[in-house]
Amino acid sequence: MAALESSPLGFDPRVLTDQSSWRVADALYTGLMKKAPRGEFLPDLAESCDSEDARVWSCRLRSGVLFHDGRPMTSSDVAFTYESVLSEGFRSSKKQALRVIERIETPSPLMVVFHLRSPYSSFPNQLLLGIIPAGTSLEAARARPIGTGPFLFEFYRPDDRVSLRRFDGFYGEKARMARVVMRVIPDTTTRALELLRGSVHLAINSLSPDMLPRMEAASGVTVSRLPGSNHGYIAFNFKDPVLSKKEVRQALALALDRRAIASGLWRDTVEVTETLLPKDHWATDPDLPPLERDLERAGRLLDQAGFPERAEGRPRLTLTFKTSTDEMTVLQATAIAAQWREAGVETVIRSHDFSIFYEDVIHGNFRLFSMRWQGITDPDHYHDVFHTRSFPPGGWNRGFFSDPLVDSWIEKARQTRSRQERQRLYFALQRRLLDELPYIPLYRALTVAVHDSRLTGISSIPPTGDFTFLREIGRE
Repeated sequence: MAALESSPLGFDPRVLTDQSSWRVADALYTGLMKKAPRGEFLPDLAESCDSEDARVWSCRLRSGVLFHDGRPMTSSDVAFTYESVLSEGFRSSKKQALRVIERIETPSPLMVVFHLRSPYSSFPNQLLLGIIPAGTSLEAARARPIGTGPFLFEFYRPDDRVSLRRFDGFYGEKARMARVVMRVIPDTTTRALELLRGSVHLAINSLSPDMLPRMEAASGVTVSRLPGSNHGYIAFNFKDPVLSKKEVRQALALALDRRAIASGLWRDTVEVTETLLPKDHWATDPDLPPLERDLERAGRLLDQAGFPERAEGRPRLTLTFKTSTDEMTVLQATAIAAQWREAGVETVIRSHDFSIFYEDVIHGNFRLFSMRWQGITDPDHYHDVFHTRSFPPGGWNRGFFSDPLVDSWIEKARQTRSRQERQRLYFALQRRLLDELPYIPLYRALTVAVHDSRLTGISSIPPTGDFTFLREIGRE
C-alpha cells in the first residue's frame, strides 16, 4: 500500500501533468527508452535506438511484447502514440517538445524511424513516453488504461485508491508483489499516522522534515534517504534594473549560508549544490567552485553596484521576494531574508496561494522567487530554462536571462553526438552560469522514502522519485 498526495487526474500517458497520475502511469506503461542512474537512457521497449547525425533516429523494437489485453505491440502502436500527440487539436504539454519530429516511418512491425527537423542529441529523453495501443481514445485510456508495463489496471475509486495487479505477460523481470494499491491521502499528518499504524507501507517525498525524527524513532518504520534530482533555486528577473546587475546577484549569493538552511530548516533532507543537474549525472561538473558565505565580499560587491552601506542601520536596498503559501517555502524565504539582512539587504516576502503565485511567475511579475525543478534527467533542461529562445510563453526562461555564449554552447551540445564534446560544453556552461547567476542554486533535494521496515528493494527508487521501481519492491 503506497500513499498518493492527491487523486490522479487521468491515466493517459500522452496528457498527464500531475504527480499522482505519473506515479500510476510509471507502473502501467513503458517507453522505447528508460532512465539510468547517471542520466543515460537505456533501451526498454526498444532493443536499440541509434542515430549517426542526431537527426534520424532508428529504433528496433523487442519482439514478443504484449499489451495488458494480450495484443502484440508493434511499430504502428509507437507511431500512433507519437502522432496522436502531434495531431491538430490534441492538447498535451508534450506537444511542444515533440514538434521536433518531422515524420515517423514504420518500415516493419519491429522498426520505427523518427525523422527530426533538426539535430537533437537529447531526443532519447522524448522516447520515455509510454506506448499505448493504436486507436486508443482519451476516453478509453481514462476508463480502462492499457499499457505494456509490469502492472495492469484493476480499478480506480475516486478520491480513495487505485488498484493494480501484476502483469504476468510482462516482457521483463516480473513484479515481486502480486498487487499494489495506491491510496489517496491528501493530509500530511494522516499519511504519517497511517504509516505508523501499518495501514500504509510507503510514502515518498510526502512528509515534512519535522515529522521525520518521530518516524525514525518508531518501531517497524524506516526512513531511507536516497539520491535525488529535484533542484531548489532562487530566480532573478533580469528586467529589474537592480537585479540585472551581476554584482548584486553575486552579493546575494555570497550572503547566503546554504548549509545552515539545509541542516536547520530541511533537516538534512537536501544537500547543497552548485548545479541544477543531479550529483552523479554524466554532465555534472564535479569540480565547480563552491558558493561559500562571504559577507565581507558581498558588501564590497554591493558597494561596486552602487549600494553602499548606510548609516543608522538603514538597508542598502530593499527587494521583494515572492513565494507560495506553502509552510516550508515561507520558512525558507524567512531564513533567506534574515541572512540577507546581515549584508544590509532588506527583503519583503509576498506569499500567495500557489495558483496566484505561479501566474505571477509565468508572466514575469516578480523580482525574486524560489521554486523547485522536479526530476531533472537530461542536460538539455538548460535549453528550456536559460536559452534566449525559451522566454515565456514558449519556454521556462522566466527571468529573461540572455547570454550569447550560453546560447551557443546549448545549441552545440544539442547538435553533436559526441558524449565527450557534450560533456565539455556542459561543464563550461555550468561554470558560466555560476558566474552570471541567473539562478542562485540552493540545494538538491534527496529522495526520502518512509516505509515499512519489512519492504525490500527500496534502494531501487530512482533519483527522480518515479514509481518505476515498484516491480522491485518485495516484502519479507
